[in-house]
Amino acid sequence: MSADNADPRPGTGRAYAPAVTFAQARSAARAVRAAEHGRQVRRTVRPRGISGAIRSRTPLSLQLYGAALEGRLVWRGENEFAVLEPPLGRRPPPGTRGGWLRRADRRWDLLVAFVLPAVMIVLSLAFIPLVVAQRGLTVVVVIALPVLAVCHVAVVMLAMTINLLWKAVRPVVERGRDHRVTTEELRDEHWSVALCHQARPEHAELLIRQIVDRLAALPKGWGDDRGSLVCVLNGVTTDAMRAAFLTRARHARLDDQGDGLAFLISLPRPRPQEPTERDAASGFLLYVFAGITVVLCGALPVADFEAEACGNDCAGRPATYWAAVRWLSQRVLLTDPPGLSPQTPQAVVVGWLTSVMALAGVLVTLTAGRWYLAARRRRRANLDKELTAMDATTKVLLLVATSVEYEQVKAVVRVHTEHAPEVDFRGPHVVFNLGVVSKATILLARSEPGTTATAGAMLTAQTLIEDLRPDYVILTGICYGLRKGPQRIGDVLVAGQLRVLDLKKIVDGESGPVEIPRGARAEPSVKLLNACYAVDAVKPHIGVMLSGNTLLNSEEERNRLIAAHPDALGGEMEGAGVYAAAAKHRADWIVIKAISDWGVGKTKRHQARAARNAAEFVLHLITLGALDTPPTPT
Repeated sequence: MSADNADPRPGTGRAYAPAVTFAQARSAARAVRAAEHGRQVRRTVRPRGISGAIRSRTPLSLQLYGAALEGRLVWRGENEFAVLEPPLGRRPPPGTRGGWLRRADRRWDLLVAFVLPAVMIVLSLAFIPLVVAQRGLTVVVVIALPVLAVCHVAVVMLAMTINLLWKAVRPVVERGRDHRVTTEELRDEHWSVALCHQARPEHAELLIRQIVDRLAALPKGWGDDRGSLVCVLNGVTTDAMRAAFLTRARHARLDDQGDGLAFLISLPRPRPQEPTERDAASGFLLYVFAGITVVLCGALPVADFEAEACGNDCAGRPATYWAAVRWLSQRVLLTDPPGLSPQTPQAVVVGWLTSVMALAGVLVTLTAGRWYLAARRRRRANLDKELTAMDATTKVLLLVATSVEYEQVKAVVRVHTEHAPEVDFRGPHVVFNLGVVSKATILLARSEPGTTATAGAMLTAQTLIEDLRPDYVILTGICYGLRKGPQRIGDVLVAGQLRVLDLKKIVDGESGPVEIPRGARAEPSVKLLNACYAVDAVKPHIGVMLSGNTLLNSEEERNRLIAAHPDALGGEMEGAGVYAAAAKHRADWIVIKAISDWGVGKTKRHQARAARNAAEFVLHLITLGALDTPPTPT
């Protein structure tokens, strides 16, 4: 298809499904495999499933064809295309084609592991009536298909067992590595570019624009809250296209209408889907059914072999069908029935194959039991979380001022709660319910940097405190440090006193104007401050923090602040507004931030690390149970 078949203009609400044939999808899949990062892209788009041996998604050509049927394929030709993936749990609008492909794509590993052997067993049963009329090759088919099905299931179960054992020992083998990444959380919450192939670098910008237009043009059945667009860099096939995504994300929004920012991230090995109780039961029952079929079908040739060999003297030999069934059933226990044993080599081989199947059944039973118990534990844990949420006694409002702080808080809390954030629109503000930790419900909201803007920290905190009535208000995120020797990047600072810089008096002095600070010296909640001392996981710096509406990036001004406030640990921009709003409503508050720079030569290099450290400290604070009960009225 040529580039003339362009996407519709954004905002029309009309889905555009290019007429991509399956042959074109196969050709596009071959182009991906031959691309610069083809192997890495294949591992990203088709991760390994629960067995570790079977891919959890359909082949690439089927994924491309299914995305085209659902209107998620941005297609400019077999060498220029991209696939959009919806957030977790988002389904296409009613009437969308390709439903069978979508269901197969989400359960591909289970289809290959269990449905394929089930089909083989059904085919063997269908051939049984032909055995009476025509033997020979038909008998071989009737025996071989169930044996192959059982061997297939046994190999899959063995692979699953090895994979589960590896998952158990992996944290010990890879000790010291930080696997707490936000990739999966972002993909679960936002639309993502899961696959992108562009063989012509000069058209990279055009393809990115069409990706954004496609997202805007999807029908409303996909949901109105499109959110941000996440590009998975490991799903992009060329370095040139990856560089184009990175350049676009650094400089501007993805389009002029502000449809969202691009979070460009590298994808680690995806987490395999955990088996459910139904998966465990169905796998075990399928194996039992296969074993019974093998015994019933295998008894036919055993009886024939023995009857032909013994003639008229068949005492003690499985020469009849039911005697052969009895003998094979006993072979499941690795023994022969008393007074009954075969003499022909062919029957002995069938018996040993049946015994091998029984030995594999022990492994199948253990794996299915482990699956079942693990699924029960997960279900019980989810129920306990729901009961804990019902028993929550306090509300903790976390306030941040930048997107990096926003994402890090959500990622850190979600690792602990495994609770998908729930969005709540409160007037002009968006509040995320992050779940329950200990007995505290954690709410997250964001303001603009500074205090005096319409969406600044002061008015945002005041509105949300009036609306939500939180028991505790914690301002967290990043700040600058003022003591480079004793402090390090990423260290957590806790405001034992908040010193407001904006309010000042200027008088004439002998050598020029002299500033006289007149801002408040506010003290946070005694309960929150004392709780910070109790956190053993991280030792914070507790003391004076400066708060003002000035973004500090000057060595001269930094030195002036150190001279004027020699006892200050660091500074930030939103604490004064949060303090003023909390004081008005007599809410318990505190400022907990981590150092991302020294007020000189600012970059974004350490912001994510500092925001994560501050969020983890706040999570430790809440996990201790210090905020489980409401503050005592004063």
